[in-house]
Amino acid sequence: NSDSKVVFVGNNPMDNGETDKMPNHRLMKVLDRLDKVEHVVMMNGVEVFDNPKVMTWDDFIVKGSSVEESEVTERTNTISEDDTAALIYTSGTTGNPKGVELTHDNWSFELDATHSIMEFRPGEKYVSWLPLAHVFGQLIDNHYWMEKALHMYVVDNPLNVVDFAKEIQPHVFIGVPRIYEKIYSNVKAALDAKAALKILLKVPGISGVLKGKLKEKIGMANCRFAITGAAPINTDILRLFQSLGVPIFEGYGMTENTAGATINYAGMNRIGTVGPAFPNTEVKIAEDGEVLIKGRHVMKGYYKNQQATAETIINGWLQTGDVGEIDADGFVKITGRKKEIYVTSGGKNIAPLIIEETMKSISIISQCFLVGDGRKFCSALFTLDAGAIIRDKLGVDANEVPKDPFEQMAKMKELGHTFDDFTGSDEVRAEVQTQVDVLNAQFSSPEQVKKFSILPRDFTIDDGELTPTLKIRRKQISENWSAEIEAMYAE
Repeated sequence: NSDSKVVFVGNNPMDNGETDKMPNHRLMKVLDRLDKVEHVVMMNGVEVFDNPKVMTWDDFIVKGSSVEESEVTERTNTISEDDTAALIYTSGTTGNPKGVELTHDNWSFELDATHSIMEFRPGEKYVSWLPLAHVFGQLIDNHYWMEKALHMYVVDNPLNVVDFAKEIQPHVFIGVPRIYEKIYSNVKAALDAKAALKILLKVPGISGVLKGKLKEKIGMANCRFAITGAAPINTDILRLFQSLGVPIFEGYGMTENTAGATINYAGMNRIGTVGPAFPNTEVKIAEDGEVLIKGRHVMKGYYKNQQATAETIINGWLQTGDVGEIDADGFVKITGRKKEIYVTSGGKNIAPLIIEETMKSISIISQCFLVGDGRKFCSALFTLDAGAIIRDKLGVDANEVPKDPFEQMAKMKELGHTFDDFTGSDEVRAEVQTQVDVLNAQFSSPEQVKKFSILPRDFTIDDGELTPTLKIRRKQISENWSAEIEAMYAE
């Protein structure tokens, strides 16, 4: 779809030696069908295949050594602010990915708005972990850090982002809810295990020292701006971090508006919202509740898809597909996705995101997928958090719990258990049921989780169930676990 002429191929740090997960092996299976591709550049450390189109990174650099600087300057001088600068594909959580054309002016506007909200000094630190296929990853990693002369530290594996933060102690930290959920889980477990610590955190003089140590342990000692986005986050997490002196600012945006459109920030932070609009950005709510955005950061359009572009940008307003509201002070609240709103067989509209995030507050739960569209009641698919199981059920110190899923399974085996011991445990199920009953009280009867199934494994990117930023893909999950879903409605 992109008509790319050159493909750069790196490593997948989470391939675990499986060739089907290695980008170079996956590309070589389809390369003969990619007529537009002229060159494939294998980055350092990637296995190079014998193919006339394939070259190493060093060979690629040599090819450019004979190009005169005047030739490069001549080409850059022809670039217009309305030219496409990047083609980024949507994550495909509710349908097929689409190529979003972002212009140089889109990026320029977004960067100016970001600079007015986030001010950092040269030499301050930033930990990079977001994939460059993600618009916010490109905004910060390709543009912002250079303009502000930040020191960027690139994580070797997304699983190690918190460990990197502990070592680097960055001044700005960008995460998605899943990252903060993991940190929150460990901090809360530590506080729950030590009642005296909770009391001391409220004692003047002592609390400052303890908070400083806690912040250092989670990699936030120097953090002045922690951002969360891409998916809803449980407000309990935000409140805990705020109590430690680490305000996490929740923002909102999408690829189609070059990342951010709204964000909370110092002096304008309202937990439970995604903040006010960016400077020179208009946000309004349509009659059906959809959030609409207008500004110079709205995309040029979808590549080679005029129909989708016309349906998405109407009179300059970006139809986000999200449902929300704006309070009297201009703070925006997102309540769900239009395409994800369930309608039960009884005609009740259900917004699954809020319910799912609430259920994920159960300490041993990793993911929650709500089922209910066209059904007589809501049910849920739960996955267990292997790290939390090792910590809470097997008594391993949080700092000693492996991050890698394969290493977690090995750790369980070392301790005489398998993951099945817990996913199939009546005791674990009863514990989850007790917590579900408590959390259900926050919702109306049609919204409550009446049944649930604990799956034998967590959702994964490789199985198509999660996006690179760990958002769930509903269609794929429904297909992968259709038997488990139907079983909950069989009786």
